Amino acid sequence: MNLYKTFIISILVTGFISCNPNSKSDDKDTLTLLALAWRQPVSLEFEALANGQKLVTGTNITADSRTVQFRDFRLYISEVKLIRADGSTADVSLSADNVWQSNGVALVDLETTQTPETNTKVSGGVVPGTYTGVQFSVGVPEVVNHLDKNVQLAPLNIGSMYWSWTGGYKHANIEFSVNSGTNYTKLHLGSTGCTGAPNYGNCTAKYRAIIQLTEKYNPEGQKISFNVDKLIQGHNPGADASCMPVPMMGGPAPCDTLIQAFGLSNAGAVDSSITQRVFSLK
Repeated sequence: MNLYKTFIISILVTGFISCNPNSKSDDKDTLTLLALAWRQPVSLEFEALANGQKLVTGTNITADSRTVQFRDFRLYISEVKLIRADGSTADVSLSADNVWQSNGVALVDLETTQTPETNTKVSGGVVPGTYTGVQFSVGVPEVVNHLDKNVQLAPLNIGSMYWSWTGGYKHANIEFSVNSGTNYTKLHLGSTGCTGAPNYGNCTAKYRAIIQLTEKYNPEGQKISFNVDKLIQGHNPGADASCMPVPMMGGPAPCDTLIQAFGLSNAGAVDSSITQRVFSLK
């Protein structure tokens, strides 16, 4: 389909230019404008795999050679870019359906225990080109992180994805138990150390992961896999663990390995010395 569109556009462009009596400079300007007007479709499909199998919430599964049960698995995805071979990037404009995507933010919902609906796709458009990878943030950008959820369009109107005490969204909401079906670990990644209530806007710890994947890129539709085994590797919480990072209180020691799985330091910053281990292209 993309090749067909390219062919049709090429014919239209050629015809337009051949009939245009103006200079070659005008021809170049016309080509530039047409390239900007036509956006190359971008489709990312997220999945979570445990022991190589698709994640199912609300039931016991095997992950990291242990019996695990997930009851929530939701991520906000934003700041999507495609990566060129030379390392430069092109911004992806996310489409807005006001259900799963709005304000440049998409909600990936891989659970069925909190809501019956799920969403695996993030879609938009990018300047036409050849790309070798993808980059995205796990989280809500600072510019919209402190909006009033009560008057926002979906998916930024979900109460269970919002922290009233810090005036911002949970960038990721992942909850699971290990070996027992009880003693749930609540991994709630969100910006903390925020001041300036009620609007906040100044957070000392962002906890907003930036994921860059350059193994390959499929322009017809790219699948992005989240490895559950690698997320919980080394995590042994024992009793209930509430992973709501608050660095000023000494850091969430029981949850350090979970936070580092996203390539984040325990203080909530992207850390080049820590390699994210959960996302990969498929």
